[in-house]
Amino acid sequence: MKPYRLLSRSSTVSNAFAQALSPADDFDEAKLIEAFENLALVGEKGLLCLYCGKGATSVDHLNPLVKDSKFTGWGHVLGNLVPACNECNQSKGGRPWRDFVTEMGMSEEQIRRVSTYESQAPTPVSQDDLAQFYPDLIEAYQRLRELSIDTLRAAQSLANEIQRLELDRKSRDSGRTS
Repeated sequence: MKPYRLLSRSSTVSNAFAQALSPADDFDEAKLIEAFENLALVGEKGLLCLYCGKGATSVDHLNPLVKDSKFTGWGHVLGNLVPACNECNQSKGGRPWRDFVTEMGMSEEQIRRVSTYESQAPTPVSQDDLAQFYPDLIEAYQRLRELSIDTLRAAQSLANEIQRLELDRKSRDSGRTS
């Protein structure tokens, strides 16, 4: 078993900062069901994975929220959210859907349907776009992201030292009881 590391997934911090900038639609179950029916993703037992057709267990972003540690402009909106199974969601990772479905062998008809669905999403306004509109705010936002990563690094160093000291203490204690 491997010990947990605070920055084992540095993308987690980037993702959290991107999520905070992401647009999000109000939840409207009827709109989602209609959209997913148009994609042929509603089965007898519930929602189906866009990528493999098995039962959906999660929601995937067609287009990732983060690329190169920056917010892409895509969000939690109709046109970017689809049902997926965990296996496909994990396999796709942070790639755009078109890259992934090429590997999966999705039919041209389904690709057209997904493209039509995707066109319902608002035009993405990326972090770089936002920097043109709000340069000082985005610069400060980026500095806070970097500070967060630095803070996690410092916390990991302290955790490493605490673990080292605890191992030493236990070793000393076990030597006394022997």
